[in-house]
Amino acid sequence: MTTVARPYAVAAFEYALANKDISAWEIFLDEAQQIANNPAVQQLLKNPKITTQEHGDLFCDVLSKVLSENTQNFLRLLAEKRRLAVLPDIYYLFKTYQAEHAKSIEVEVRSAVPLTEKYQERLIKALTKRFDRKVSLNCKIDEYLLGGVIISAGDTVIDGSVRGKLNRLVESLSL
Repeated sequence: MTTVARPYAVAAFEYALANKDISAWEIFLDEAQQIANNPAVQQLLKNPKITTQEHGDLFCDVLSKVLSENTQNFLRLLAEKRRLAVLPDIYYLFKTYQAEHAKSIEVEVRSAVPLTEKYQERLIKALTKRFDRKVSLNCKIDEYLLGGVIISAGDTVIDGSVRGKLNRLVESLSL
């Protein structure tokens, strides 16, 4: 789906950037992708008896508070091409392009226990150096971790968990 979503995400981001309207497009795409992720809406989008015009009307009605003429045209184009289901991928790619433009990255950190503020600061400093971008942490507690942390930043995963370290030790001993 990412391949299908990419040209739409690029077009949306480039348009939003050129018109200095990135935050409005981000809000619009966030709300649109939430609707597209709804299981009832997903079934509706698969129903061949409902026209693309009706799909577009549904999204435009629900999103009327965050629509501009341009975002409405974007929605109608997606509906016409039967691409409303890829809105979550479009949103993800849009956020990726936005972060690249802003030279920032959002990093998810899963840990067994809450991280102290001092540890978070050290982690931000180390990750900023590694990724050469401004880092914002999204910390989550993972009850399945024994200890340590798992860091996810885009396609990069750094497994510093106890289980990960033990697995690497077993692998090195079995060679």
